[in-house]
Amino acid sequence: MSATIHHASGTLHVPEDTLADWPSAQFAYTKERGIVVKALGLELTSVFQAIFAVDAQTIIGEEGLLRASIRRKAISPEEVFKSASRGECLVAFDRLCRSLHLMNHLAGPQKGQTLFLNVHPELLITVEKQHGETFERILQDQGLKPGNVVLEIIEAAIPDAQEADLIRAVRNYRQRGYRIALDDYGHANLSRLLSLAPEIVKLDKALIHAAEGNSKAQRLLSQLVEMLHGIESQVVIEGIESAKQLAIAKESGADFLQGYFLAEPKYLNKHL
Repeated sequence: MSATIHHASGTLHVPEDTLADWPSAQFAYTKERGIVVKALGLELTSVFQAIFAVDAQTIIGEEGLLRASIRRKAISPEEVFKSASRGECLVAFDRLCRSLHLMNHLAGPQKGQTLFLNVHPELLITVEKQHGETFERILQDQGLKPGNVVLEIIEAAIPDAQEADLIRAVRNYRQRGYRIALDDYGHANLSRLLSLAPEIVKLDKALIHAAEGNSKAQRLLSQLVEMLHGIESQVVIEGIESAKQLAIAKESGADFLQGYFLAEPKYLNKHL
């Protein structure tokens, strides 16, 4: 069982594990939105937001984000994942989305850069073992390895009672070679942060917004970046939406920058 997608830069084949999960899914390339897949009665595709080095010019990677629609009517990713959860196919659906982002990434101009992918929080606590095993095969099928990927986790979505499951999941992913990023970090759960020891921390956009007109908030932002460097995590300032915020982000000592002021999320064809 195989499927080949012809796109603007060449061809890709749909990974065998993805086809095994979704034998009735229909993959195609469109000029408007890149590679799309029809599954669960939805049309799914990817947009990508660039992540920059601190010079705000050099792209070091891109984050894959889901776009979903029914008959061209947009549906939020949150609603789509709720539907998949109700249909008891959340694990396979999350993997389908990551596979779709992977294919669009490989068809685009940033394919040599790091791909940042979100992992649904529920997977971290419902999957008991072998986290990332199937997706590792999908990566290998496409000529990549886990080290080419950063998995983004919103650890604040995991209840304290299930922290052990979260820590186990992160350990399993890391043992396979994935890098881990904590997304939307902004609270003071230092104990959990130390336990997870993420390679990358993406700061909640509320922090840079608060710092825009507040010198105390600016100092606190710089101190937070310094603290995260102290536990050997690199830091991404997210949500940069103005020149002032960009200047503050650069001054904070952060490693990477992301936000609409630098680059909006784009479909594959917008890169070409």
